[in-house]
Amino acid sequence: MEELTVVGKPVTRVDADEKVTGEAVYGYDLVLPNMLYGKVLFSPKAHARIKRIDTEKAKKYPGVVAVITGKDAPWIHGESIRDKPFLAQDKVRYIGEPVAAVAAVDEDTAQAAARLIEVEYEDLPVYVNPEDACKAGAVAIHENFASYRKMESITPGTQPNVCEHFKLRTGDVEKGFRESDLVLEERYTVPIIQHAAMEPHSAHAEVDPASGRVTIWVANDAPFRALHEISEALDLPKEKIRFINPLQGGGFGSKGGLKVEPIAVALAFHTNGRPVRVKFNREETFISTLTRHGAIVRVKSGVKKDGSLRAREMTLYWGGGAYAEKSPTVCIRGSLPAPGPYRIPHVKVDGYAVYTNAPVAGSYRGYGIPQGAWAVEQHTDELAKRLGIDPLAFRMKNVFVDGDLSYWGEQLHSVGLKETLTKAAEAIEWGQKGSRVEGSKGLRVGKGIACISKPTRTPTTSSAGVIVNARGEATVLAGTVEIGQGCNTILSQVAAEELKLPIEKVRMAPLDTDAIPFDASTTSSRSTYHMGNAVRGAAIDARDKLAEMAAPMLEAKKEEIAFADGKVFLKNHPEMALTVGEVVRRKLGAEGTVRGDASYTYQIAKDLDLETGHSDHASAFYMYATQAAEVAVDEETGRARLLRMSAAHDVGKAINPLNCVAQIEGGLAMGIGSALHEHLVVDENGKVRNPSFLDYHLVTSLDLPEMISIIVECAEPEGPYGAKGLGEPGLAPTPAAIGNAVADAIDVRVYDLPLSPERIYWAMQQKKKKTAA
Repeated sequence: MEELTVVGKPVTRVDADEKVTGEAVYGYDLVLPNMLYGKVLFSPKAHARIKRIDTEKAKKYPGVVAVITGKDAPWIHGESIRDKPFLAQDKVRYIGEPVAAVAAVDEDTAQAAARLIEVEYEDLPVYVNPEDACKAGAVAIHENFASYRKMESITPGTQPNVCEHFKLRTGDVEKGFRESDLVLEERYTVPIIQHAAMEPHSAHAEVDPASGRVTIWVANDAPFRALHEISEALDLPKEKIRFINPLQGGGFGSKGGLKVEPIAVALAFHTNGRPVRVKFNREETFISTLTRHGAIVRVKSGVKKDGSLRAREMTLYWGGGAYAEKSPTVCIRGSLPAPGPYRIPHVKVDGYAVYTNAPVAGSYRGYGIPQGAWAVEQHTDELAKRLGIDPLAFRMKNVFVDGDLSYWGEQLHSVGLKETLTKAAEAIEWGQKGSRVEGSKGLRVGKGIACISKPTRTPTTSSAGVIVNARGEATVLAGTVEIGQGCNTILSQVAAEELKLPIEKVRMAPLDTDAIPFDASTTSSRSTYHMGNAVRGAAIDARDKLAEMAAPMLEAKKEEIAFADGKVFLKNHPEMALTVGEVVRRKLGAEGTVRGDASYTYQIAKDLDLETGHSDHASAFYMYATQAAEVAVDEETGRARLLRMSAAHDVGKAINPLNCVAQIEGGLAMGIGSALHEHLVVDENGKVRNPSFLDYHLVTSLDLPEMISIIVECAEPEGPYGAKGLGEPGLAPTPAAIGNAVADAIDVRVYDLPLSPERIYWAMQQKKKKTAA
């Protein structure tokens, strides 16, 4: 490979200036001409039949243009399962479900009118815990589930309210337990948490009365998938729908699929061509958009005295909330690698995605990996402890290496896991006593480590275009959404590298589904790999066309042409050169452009077998990471204070090392928050008790320790320049690493997140009681 000039360099983000100066306009700030304002009446009931809705008072309120209910918007949508109405129809399934909506001349008027809508309910049984919701005799939350359209890969369970039952079967776990010297069984829980993106949810919609065309302005991380979902729901051709993506102020998985969009669209059908904006405040975002799955994880393992893992059996209950959303695929993708990145001959996993009457759960950074890792990585430490083996040595003995056959039947390659373990451990001086802590009386210091592997969504497609103009500038057309992860910079680097242009000469085109080639989604840490390959191919295509055009101008063959520093020249006579812009201008005129196009799809050899969970190629690539923590626990209060954390991530190839470090640090901060603070409290009646930042504790700079980011490069052959993904793993092993450090410090394990001072304190007290007894 020739020397890289832009890729692999720590380039400053291409969108830095507009964001730090406030010039950037986000979806939440967007104002359209002649715009109306929409507000929503939400259900106060977690599970109830709607007996009557009276909208007359609202319709008569001055300034109101439209008042609608489910009868006015009789559409159903859903990605994995088509089960969710635009507005509640006949019944409500969670507190916060949209029941009716108002469009008015301003937001206050719309809100006042919404409060005048009267609804009479008939209560039904409420299920918040997924284990309760799928017990025999539980009332069905979706009576018509059997008739819903479902993805082919979905296997509904036989128990009540189970919308997906994932199964993995390898070997014979009972035989494995019999062969083991130690068998350990434990139960762990992970609470519901909220994405808490800086920008709450909003959407604008307009329906053209003449053509019937629907235009939606929304910060959605998968506009083409959203377009498909709306098209299916409305039974409209895709050509009749257009998505325009303004800038997005974070998402972390919450802004895929349809959240506010259906309400804005439903209202827009009743406003005679005037656009409608619906935006949620923080509380509405908390209760009515999306959460991360709470999970109950049972894990049982058998191991030999020498530390060799023989068998692992897991049961995972994923609390899906009132509608399926992405629960079935989170269940599949989260349960498959849940037993951890280990060589285990006998494995059995059952994952259940369960409807409940809690707020809807769906994708969240990590896509099910953090829940499994919290359980398995602590459980693995406990096995090592009981065998008297160092937890790092235990992992080094069992983790995947190149050439291993995984327990789902895939031969692995490009596995950088051992290097991440070694480097993360070294960074916190593993094996040495804990750091000295100022004022250390009553403080107990411990260290912990945890590792993960994560697949990406496969197969998926990304397409891209690259346009070079007569000024020697390139415009990249890509459907990847800049959600704060830095993709615009990465893709600009790729285009600049292949065209040999200064990165300042490359810009990203605005994302509009009428103009941009198809992309599956900005999810699953897939963009650098998939869209990176597509943009690279499109840039190479454009470069080839430029070379063909330049060859006669330089009186040479195409093969004799080279590119560098924005110029086209002869390899053996560099002084014979033209600028890229000059080539375009001479051939096509001052307004001419050259366009390159490419598409990338990683074709899966065989999808997961629904009975065994096996596949000989379940993912285009795998991400590997290890994090290690050092904590100090206050014996008097139970408070765990992080002293330092290391995070070693196998990224394949760091296209932008500066961006990689930022991704790792951002993920680490989120992971620390989910470990120590975050918990969306849903009571037994399905009501969220802390729907604001007043009571929902996010991590702040004051909570963060010294963070040591480590980049490991184990090249992925098909990735652009060897790159894999990175966005999601940053938070996946964090809670388990901290949990293991806490257990090391206090010599007792805490099984439930978050690791609040109360939980740690009472765990220490119970241990004292047992010791005294």
